[in-house]
Amino acid sequence: MSRRNTRLLTVGIALALVVVACGGDAEETTTAAPAATTTGATETTAAAAPETTSGGTETTTAADVPTELRMAMIAVDVVDDPWYGTMLDSMERAKQASPYGLEVTYEWFENIDYADGERVIRDLAVSGKYDLIVGHSTYGDAVAAVKDEFPEIAFVFSGSGNEPTGGNGFWIDAFGHEPAYLAGVAAGLMTETDRVGVVANFPFPNVNAPVNAFIDGARSVNPDVQASATFIESWWDPVTAKESALAQISAGADVIYGIVFGVVEAAGEAGVYAVGDYDDQQYLDPDVVITSNMALWDPALNAVIDGWWNQHANGVPMDAPTERLLFFMPDGGSDIAPLNEALVPADVQSVVMDLRQQILDGELTIDLNEAPPE
Repeated sequence: MSRRNTRLLTVGIALALVVVACGGDAEETTTAAPAATTTGATETTAAAAPETTSGGTETTTAADVPTELRMAMIAVDVVDDPWYGTMLDSMERAKQASPYGLEVTYEWFENIDYADGERVIRDLAVSGKYDLIVGHSTYGDAVAAVKDEFPEIAFVFSGSGNEPTGGNGFWIDAFGHEPAYLAGVAAGLMTETDRVGVVANFPFPNVNAPVNAFIDGARSVNPDVQASATFIESWWDPVTAKESALAQISAGADVIYGIVFGVVEAAGEAGVYAVGDYDDQQYLDPDVVITSNMALWDPALNAVIDGWWNQHANGVPMDAPTERLLFFMPDGGSDIAPLNEALVPADVQSVVMDLRQQILDGELTIDLNEAPPE
């Protein structure tokens, strides 16, 4: 089973608990990309379009109502990075859900450098092949330079370091601080050395938030916990991440939260526990991964689709918020992965799941701390 199919399976389990959308495995094909490699998904059959629809200042006939939604995503690195893979999973779930009866298809383009972002996004828009284009990282400047030339296309950019554009440019983000807190609770209850560690990429706000929450969660149940965080200054460098994790393990950490690939491998070699990030990473090593913080982009993607649909079906122009679109755990924007029953004691599972329900019910609010960890 591929990494993407494994993610789809485990996210499906979580979505049964927090309803977002239905999921399924994608059949992959290969397509030529503008100055990069790309793969994508096969097509589905559209449901019948509505007869007529009206809204805003215009009336749209059945012939004008969209019957398909064609999406594209560009990535700075490879889509094996869960930051990108989880967005593709959300696109796949949108395909399966067929919002508004649309036939949904998608493709992705990886290894697109930021300097090439504007050119590639414009090339995708000019091609006329796509209705929704996701620059899934700090492509905000590229979107701002292109979006007004193509008012019929919805553009998306994500993560820290962006600025809002409004109109048909949507800035989305995922923090995952709430499930990271829950994973920290499990770590604080399971550590035998009272030392936990984190290996992350950059000290950016949407990275700092889950790091701080993980540490807070561990200390909430074990005040004696000492924590350390290492930033490797790279989005994708499994070798350096592994070395950093081994250094923390040598210093006594017996639970490591890995926001970058390479940490789980280090934990497996050293025989300590690991916590994954962005998707359920138990597939990497079920003997060490106790749980993961999962990002679910579905509500953000659905909000963009709603805006695009409303413009094309009802004549209401897209009007993206002039701030980040954020969806937290009660909104279906994140969740903790299923706890590894072979590793996590029943009493720890009970504590974590009780706290999870409190978050979902609004009884427990987790601090969103975007500052670099101390």
